[in-house]
Amino acid sequence: MIMSNTENGIKLDVRAYPIAEPKGNVMAFASVTINDMFAVNNIRVVNSEKGLFVAMPQVKDNKGGYRDICFPVTADLRKQMNETILGAYAEEKEKAAPAKESTAEKLREGAKEAKTQPVKANDKAAPKKSDPEL
Repeated sequence: MIMSNTENGIKLDVRAYPIAEPKGNVMAFASVTINDMFAVNNIRVVNSEKGLFVAMPQVKDNKGGYRDICFPVTADLRKQMNETILGAYAEEKEKAAPAKESTAEKLREGAKEAKTQPVKANDKAAPKKSDPEL
């Protein structure tokens, strides 16, 4: 789903891609298209002690640090991008939550149903230690 935001005469179209089971602090990736003319990919939604924030694409420099490849130059554009990206991430997480719950619920229901079903006569049970054949 594309989330659009037009403020200050700048149109942003954002797609967020949450990570189903994040292993670290990166919760999602996002792509932004600015005024239907310029696209930025590999934007990260990162979880920190202070909450979620948006990290622009980076490259490792020769000193071992990281530098943003591209970034908003004005505070207004940075604010607009952050709000839109985090909003798109929240929407995608919300859409995914009911599906997760329903899958888990189906598994629980299936387990309950399996417990209540009788074992068929032609199904062989595992041999017990008291069986003479062992």
